[in-house]
Amino acid sequence: MTGVSGVLLLSGSQNYKFDMLPFWKGESALYGLLALGILGIAAAALALLGKLKPLIVLYTLAAFALLVYGYFVSPVYRFGGEAEAKSTLWLVLAALAAFLASLMHLKSPKRA
Repeated sequence: MTGVSGVLLLSGSQNYKFDMLPFWKGESALYGLLALGILGIAAAALALLGKLKPLIVLYTLAAFALLVYGYFVSPVYRFGGEAEAKSTLWLVLAALAAFLASLMHLKSPKRA
């Protein structure tokens, strides 16, 4: 997210469409994606350092919920065909797997 939005913001490109983002439209979508990407990087770094571990769980849950709402619940987005729907389904399943894997950060490590 951070890379795509950063490149689009720096290049000044206007030929992008993010219909799956329910809350932002136009250039504000790029700033929203940039902020979410930076938050994700910070959440991952803090989880790896052992601080604020629940933040990564909340972030992955929010990302999964945003994908499900934006692609499947929102009346704005329409799939361009079967191939796009399949790849989107794989993306949403990967986000679900990331959320489930992030739950492992909440467990305390077993000592031998």
